[in-house]
Amino acid sequence: MSRKFFLRNIVALLVLNAWGMACFAKDPFTKVTFSGEKSLRISADLYTASSGKKAPIIILFHQAHSSRGEYRSIAPRLLRMGFNCLAVDTRAGGKDRWNGVENETTEDALKKKMPDNYDAAYHEMEAALKWVKDNKFTGKIILWGSSFSASLAFRLAEEHSKEISVLLAFSPGEYFEGRPQVVASWAGRLKNIPTFVSCGSGEKSRTKPIYDAISGNNKTFYLPEKGEHASSILMEDPGKNWKPVEQFLGRFKES
Repeated sequence: MSRKFFLRNIVALLVLNAWGMACFAKDPFTKVTFSGEKSLRISADLYTASSGKKAPIIILFHQAHSSRGEYRSIAPRLLRMGFNCLAVDTRAGGKDRWNGVENETTEDALKKKMPDNYDAAYHEMEAALKWVKDNKFTGKIILWGSSFSASLAFRLAEEHSKEISVLLAFSPGEYFEGRPQVVASWAGRLKNIPTFVSCGSGEKSRTKPIYDAISGNNKTFYLPEKGEHASSILMEDPGKNWKPVEQFLGRFKES
């Protein structure tokens, strides 16, 4: 092998490697911000499908003490399925433990001395739905909640049933002190919204009563063999736990 040929190939490999690193380094999302209650600054990551705003959009809400970063490994997979995704920071959060993304909505709520309980976080969920509609996304709107936000997603779906097409709730529970069956009551008032419910392997006694309260048969319950809580079951045992989710969502992909 000549020295010239060797150097040319080394240069080609370096260029290819640099190009590859640049491709993998590029985030598959765009950060967006919008206003919520009392001008609270809400941060979110928008993942845009190749077919644009006509594709269905999944609004992703995190669990307590977490952030939109909870979905940095989940949303790209949904994106590959053809769904737009909006992963939203609510004030009931913090730095997520999977990707270390700070919750900027929580930070702004603290600066403004606003309450940061679960009920207060519902305002961000409504604001996210409004943002999707205001920005002319025309595909189906799908809610995805994780832990406390899974519980509130039932409320959002019940109160905005004309706008919401599908609901996925990971580890919903009766997390609201003094209101022992409020989530089940929201679930019981859902009308014709296909619903997927899942939870950690040891959480059935907390989650299944909410699932059972949903009227009709257009619902799916999945109890994994492995996985502790909420949306993180998809990271803890992705080989098995993604399959029922993909099967369920496959019914609602853009036709």
